Amino acid sequence: MFQEMKEKSIFNQVTGYAFEYADNSLDRNVYPTEEAIEGLKIFNEDLPEFPTRPQTILEKLHKYGSPATVSQIGGRYFGLVNGGIVPTGLAAKWLSDFWDQNTPLYVTSPIVSTLESVVEKWLRQIFCLPDETVAGFVSGTSMAILCGLSAARYKLYKRLEWDINAKGLVNAPRIRIVAGKHIHGTVVKAIALLGLGKDNIEWVDVDQQGRIIPENIPDLDEKSILILQAGNVNSGAFDSFDKICDKANKANAWIHIDGAFGLWASGSEKLNYLTKGIEKANSWSVDGHKTLNTPYDCGIILCDDKEALVSALQATGSYIVYGEKRDG
Repeated sequence: MFQEMKEKSIFNQVTGYAFEYADNSLDRNVYPTEEAIEGLKIFNEDLPEFPTRPQTILEKLHKYGSPATVSQIGGRYFGLVNGGIVPTGLAAKWLSDFWDQNTPLYVTSPIVSTLESVVEKWLRQIFCLPDETVAGFVSGTSMAILCGLSAARYKLYKRLEWDINAKGLVNAPRIRIVAGKHIHGTVVKAIALLGLGKDNIEWVDVDQQGRIIPENIPDLDEKSILILQAGNVNSGAFDSFDKICDKANKANAWIHIDGAFGLWASGSEKLNYLTKGIEKANSWSVDGHKTLNTPYDCGIILCDDKEALVSALQATGSYIVYGEKRDG
């Protein structure tokens, strides 16, 4: 392995393949041909008894794998809300792949901890969020939603003097989930994973664009989690955050805004009217690999209550050494 790192021949080989793929992505079909999909059968083999030359593995991956990809970097992909890729971001990812960092603590990667701190500050500035807002970087908005609702669950049960981490949900007081009928499916899945129950969601009617109807939101209380959307996945519509958040905050409810691709409108002078009032929420889920076209994966959870987010998610162990720098 050391010799391969020193000689660099396999890296030169794969660099050539990568550039060839990038050049072809501008002209090839977005979806792989039937022939390319048929070629994937070559990977269906038994576990090899002996090692294979690295060059042979890479050649096989490129020859049969590259044509069978869905080309979303070429500018003609319109299938889903998927981002392409910014060349600088891809180049930075290459470098970080060589770094190969494990990033839960400052002591395991000072550079990643430092960069995350900088990006956290930039995100607060882009979204005009409170100074106490913290960010966590996860695999995608689906995981960010789970993190945000975990913080909400922890906070609401703390108000009820119930230690959710120690006691769990057995015999726990009931908390409320209020959401529009067109929330994203990953929100529903997060609610299920957290043991709050899909059947317990209090559904609110929406308009033809999927926006929650403010007048139909039931009276909220300090045991309520209200879920709003910045960018409906089918229409792109935004909920009326300013008006709705004022009402929810008076009731001391927790507000989570799911804004996978839409929250970035806050950074646009032409579009930031759509996100007016988002700073009044408590947690926000968003990602970089859609609107910003960062390399996959790049999910972000933002939360104005660090104690709730950390208490809900942070692990402990004899080998884990937390410090004064950014951890986790």
